[in-house]
Amino acid sequence: MRWVDWIDDDPVEGRDESLDECLGDADALISTPWLGAAPHLAMPRFDEGRLERASSLKVIAGTYDFRFGWIDIDEADRRSVAIVDTSRTMTPTVAEFGVAMTLNLLRDIPRSVEIVRNGGWTSGAPDGDGFVYGDLAGRSIGLAGYGSINRHYRRLIAPFGCRVSAYDPFVRDDELHRDAVCRAATLVDLASECEIFVVAIPPTPATLKGVSAEVVNALPEGSLFVLLSRMAVVDQDALWLRLRREELRAAIDVYDPEPPDRDAWFRTAPNVIPTPHIAGNAAYAHERCFVAAIDDTLAILQGGTPQHLLSRRDKQLYDGSLAS
Repeated sequence: MRWVDWIDDDPVEGRDESLDECLGDADALISTPWLGAAPHLAMPRFDEGRLERASSLKVIAGTYDFRFGWIDIDEADRRSVAIVDTSRTMTPTVAEFGVAMTLNLLRDIPRSVEIVRNGGWTSGAPDGDGFVYGDLAGRSIGLAGYGSINRHYRRLIAPFGCRVSAYDPFVRDDELHRDAVCRAATLVDLASECEIFVVAIPPTPATLKGVSAEVVNALPEGSLFVLLSRMAVVDQDALWLRLRREELRAAIDVYDPEPPDRDAWFRTAPNVIPTPHIAGNAAYAHERCFVAAIDDTLAILQGGTPQHLLSRRDKQLYDGSLAS
């Protein structure tokens, strides 16, 4: 094993050189989670030349959030270099966070905590101030996207007996039927018929602002909005407008830009529960991602079956070319 360590301000040329020194006879490359998923963590370019020099390479494994601008996937495939992306091992953590925020919204728990911390108390029973309020059991939930995050979310809320619908043009009817999920014809239809709207659509060229102003405006007044993926898939201005009018209550974990301005209005809005992009950002979740990358690397080197191999469908889905 050889360890290559980078820090944020290392020059790109130095990173390339240190990596190339190790790649000549390497059978596998395992990167720490999210290397390559942000500009300051850029992976060196794995083009035809670098893959040619790494002639023994059989697998590249890490957690890349399906961002592969740094590697020629077709060339890797021609050279039988497997690519492993363990991003989906984090989705159970994100889904659990989503359920927690749903419960926080339903009972407005953070505001009650704030009252006690500030020395106050309540004498009457809260009634939700016109927002959907109370038990989760039996609620109507709309899932925008039915990928890994919202499938875990569905599994976690199954005991509550909620009425669950989803919109996802890339999911088959039999998959929804198996999970007792009704298919909505459009995102607008989904939004208009739910009490709780959970957004877990991945950002791709085909999904940017997919939760459009029309979708946001279709949400019934008083309904709850939970955002778990990226703000890039939402018309943020339309969402902010409805929240500023106090027509919705929302749990928001992601923003555009990040971090938001220190004096951003939603930081203190009573109908918004803002969190600092922590749904999946937990040390134990990162560790799970890394261990899964190691496990899959060993499986490939030993002739076994990896669990998180990048597929052609994944590539098409995340570059926006997959047909619904």
